[in-house]
Amino acid sequence: MKALTDKIIDDLMDEKKNMKKNGYYGEAFNDGITYAISTIIEFEKEADFEEIARMMMRYLAKKYNPHCAVIITNSTAVLYTGELSVGEVSDYIKD
Repeated sequence: MKALTDKIIDDLMDEKKNMKKNGYYGEAFNDGITYAISTIIEFEKEADFEEIARMMMRYLAKKYNPHCAVIITNSTAVLYTGELSVGEVSDYIKD
């Protein structure tokens, strides 16, 4: 099943083609469609990241104690548990 954003992008592209075919096509219209598509793609990237992050948060909350953290890279995922901590120290951070 196609994602909603993919359907919207496809519809915008079809509208762009139809407007050009019927002679109702100008540079401003083209710029508007291009901007709309790029904005939708950017919003989708942000939404995908948040969705995946929330899934991981939910998983950690169900399976582990609240002192756990996960670091995920392109090739690894590591679960850390807080055994000992001094808390947040900002004394040495330069403004």
